[in-house]
Amino acid sequence: MLPFPQAILFDFDGVIVNSEPLHFQAFVKTLEEHDILLTELEYYAELIGFDDKGAFKYIFEKNKKPLDPKTFLEVMTRKSKLMMQMIEDKQFAALPGVEAFVRGLWRNYPLAICSGALREEIEAMLIGINLRDCFSIITAAEDVPVGKPDPMGYLQTVRLLSEKTRKKLTPANCLVVEDAPSVAKTVSAVGFPVLAVTTSYPADKLGDAKWVVDSLEPRVVKQKIPQLELAIG
Repeated sequence: MLPFPQAILFDFDGVIVNSEPLHFQAFVKTLEEHDILLTELEYYAELIGFDDKGAFKYIFEKNKKPLDPKTFLEVMTRKSKLMMQMIEDKQFAALPGVEAFVRGLWRNYPLAICSGALREEIEAMLIGINLRDCFSIITAAEDVPVGKPDPMGYLQTVRLLSEKTRKKLTPANCLVVEDAPSVAKTVSAVGFPVLAVTTSYPADKLGDAKWVVDSLEPRVVKQKIPQLELAIG
């Protein structure tokens, strides 16, 4: 039997970078223009785990507002523009332990990102925290027809990573690193072991994950998954 894991797949927002506050602000400003009030409690309780398309559909339906194709394009474009403005202003940072964790893994495992964020946002923030070189595959919101919390993106990421590395990768031998309970549940259901980090939700909400940590500090993760080939400085 091959040692576990054979690859590691990361979510992005709330796992690699502290970007959820940026997404929240961009959603608030965009929705205000359509007379929809989004509270911080509502955002963190209901929208974490959605991609932008799913989040807008959910919030417009919840507020009984029509979301015709023209309006849908307008809100998607507006929100993306606001996000990129904040990214250019460097209003984000890597979460605690992330740089050491990723750098401690990348020579030992193929690493990939599967995110509900847009590729432009992911690429810009990875460059900003000097980790772009560590990830050979990025699956962004626009790369899948159905976004998170559906597991399609993670399944596609495994396939692409298998092709790139020429290794037989399956959900069972890939570790997923997530912060959203809804995603931890759906990806666990299709066979991925999940390491959940409590950056967005408390541990008691992350029961579908196999392991739960309060940060990705290498020593913290190593205590939970001792077999991980992880360089600790």
